[in-house]
Amino acid sequence: MIQLRQIERNFAVGDHTVRALRGVDLDIQPGEYLSLMGPSGSGKSTLMHILGLLDRPSAGSYELDGRDVTGLDDAEQAAIRRDKIGFVFQFFHLVPYLTAAENAELPLVLSGVAPEERHERVRTSLASLGLSARSEHRPDQLSGGQRQRVAIARAMVSAPSVLLADEPTGNLDRSSGNEVIDLIEELHATRGLTLVVVTHDPEMGDRADRRIRMIDGRVEEDTGNRPP
Repeated sequence: MIQLRQIERNFAVGDHTVRALRGVDLDIQPGEYLSLMGPSGSGKSTLMHILGLLDRPSAGSYELDGRDVTGLDDAEQAAIRRDKIGFVFQFFHLVPYLTAAENAELPLVLSGVAPEERHERVRTSLASLGLSARSEHRPDQLSGGQRQRVAIARAMVSAPSVLLADEPTGNLDRSSGNEVIDLIEELHATRGLTLVVVTHDPEMGDRADRRIRMIDGRVEEDTGNRPP
């Protein structure tokens, strides 16, 4: 379970303070599929970065699975990210000189998983995403859709309980984008993932069971099927 209470995030820009998040309260139940929507500058990506422990709030509290993670040090937050949270970004963030298999393997290397187990988990993950024949290809030898599938394999290889997807189809054509979101939704359905998709595309946002609309750093609407 994710519980945010009165989350604020402020940035200093020159002599001014920009309030990116303003008193956000949000509960997300295990296994939910929700979208964060809103115009550019609404705070949706900032909120996702806080959910993913990539950024810290200026004020407020964040509980993940019953544990207050707000004040944990960098190493403790990194361990939680590694074990519980997967990320898929718009621009893939693959290492250009590594193969698809090596990119997918990176989280397991950082976690100290033994090579034999790493290779088996990567092989299984790539196969489930239709990438077995591309495992030895570098990113520049793959299409945009294939690169995003490698990024999904990397996100899922550690078996996280939460998957955060920030504009996951924003750098793809519509056909490839539909394939990618179908894959992400299948992972949600079959593995019981908590899935949070950040998007400015209403069509994609409407695919989620629950929809959060943000304006000026605040939650303006919370609609759809919200569990008790």
